[in-house]
Amino acid sequence: MYSLFYVLTNQHADEFAPVHCNEQTAKRLVRYFEDVVTENKLPALVIEGRCLDGQMARETERSAKLADTARHTYLFSCDPDCQTRTWQCQSSGNLTLLEERDYHNIETGPFILVMDQRFCGLLASCLLPGQSGNRSKTYEMVWTFDPNVVFTAIEYLMARIKARNPDEHARMESLLGASTPHSHSLRLALSLTTKLTLLMQRQNELEMAINRISSAISSTLEIESILQSAVEEVGQALKARRAALVLWEEETGNPEGMSVYERADETVFAPTGDGPPVKAASDQSRNTSGKEAEITVESDLDAPRSLEIPITYRNSVIGVLLVEDDMPGRDWEDEEMLMVKTVSDQLAVAISHARLFKRVQTQAMTDALTGLYNHRYFQERLDREIKMSDRQSDKVSLILLDLDHLKRINDTYGHLAGDAALHHVAGVMQRSVREVDICARYGGEEFAIILPQCGREDALGVAERLRAAIASTPVHKIGQVTASIGVASYPNCANSKEELIEMADRAMYKAKEAGRNRVRTGPHSAYSDANA
Repeated sequence: MYSLFYVLTNQHADEFAPVHCNEQTAKRLVRYFEDVVTENKLPALVIEGRCLDGQMARETERSAKLADTARHTYLFSCDPDCQTRTWQCQSSGNLTLLEERDYHNIETGPFILVMDQRFCGLLASCLLPGQSGNRSKTYEMVWTFDPNVVFTAIEYLMARIKARNPDEHARMESLLGASTPHSHSLRLALSLTTKLTLLMQRQNELEMAINRISSAISSTLEIESILQSAVEEVGQALKARRAALVLWEEETGNPEGMSVYERADETVFAPTGDGPPVKAASDQSRNTSGKEAEITVESDLDAPRSLEIPITYRNSVIGVLLVEDDMPGRDWEDEEMLMVKTVSDQLAVAISHARLFKRVQTQAMTDALTGLYNHRYFQERLDREIKMSDRQSDKVSLILLDLDHLKRINDTYGHLAGDAALHHVAGVMQRSVREVDICARYGGEEFAIILPQCGREDALGVAERLRAAIASTPVHKIGQVTASIGVASYPNCANSKEELIEMADRAMYKAKEAGRNRVRTGPHSAYSDANA
């Protein structure tokens, strides 16, 4: 059996230009046709086809209200064995339920026909092929208020009822006689057309926002940029007063970052968790870790209407997207809920990929044992700092450090003790330098520190403090360890990166030759001759 959508688009091909819409929009379009009947109290004949999915209380109230207003309502539905059907609708005096086993979703898409003496109109849809298993389905949809097209639909539906429910055919014919239009209300048609057009326009706006967010988050692997792009687009698309996106750290579950969007006439709410929306998210969303998280809607009519959308990856909540509006009683539409859920799903994947890239990038430039930068990154960074010093006519210094007697430590205490000594030196190095300085493991028991914008005398001071700190802090099971340190500066005693490394290396070996646990520098330095 053909569907209503197929019949209409084939017999009236020149009168229709089907439009695409998502499942939430399709359902709301059907509700708009129902609203024409209930709001204008039309004693209309209503024939509707849809799968009975949705919230039980809401759908029961909706069907009862329509049945109480309309002359009679025929509701085509799947049979009770349908896996999607989530509630039961009982036939009543003004409502006849027509269950069909052969057609899930009746027409593979909802339809509705309204016929009254002052108004007639219909809407039909069809699920696009290959989307039956998708979470968000896309439909082709047509609607019209042309009586000729409406009567084509009536003839098809009557034939269908006669074939499957012959007892209803006679009653439907009498209902049609009482509901045949004698005139046409342009006001009703125009009002409904306006609502349909605005809804489709709104859907396009939200879809464009989703596309912009998708493009923005796919163009970078920087988490901060991803968060800010997403939260701004969501806030603007939903015309919200404010929006925020909080991301939890992978290891601790503490907030890793937060991005905020505010309309220009508002004060940005604090990213500390003090504001009600952010606090609610941090408390509730983390409790949903390990199970399917759901969108939370704050329902107090006197309070700002807010949405909390957990960002879930592999059944774990990794963050939360919050949207808030000051309009009391604002109802978030299905399309808006779908939009933020779609963005949440995209963000979950994007954030996961960004974190994976960051881990891979970190592993590629750090030493696994000490956590310092590795030799490759050291070479790249030193080259960059020398070029920077050339552009700014500044200085850059280099410290090379060799852990004394590492072989003896390994032979005496074992290689685990040697690793502990190396780890100890790395920790002292990181605590002894500025944030802008770059600590690296040069290779084996040798370490390096790049000191940007630092001359030789200042670098010598850093090296001496570092030497003293290493020697004065014992290592577990080993005791005291010491280091021999060489210092060189560019451009004072070197004309290139290679020469700078060579001068620092020579100075380090001078320290070892002088008895170890020493600091020495390159040529032409008074300090290098002191204590010689």
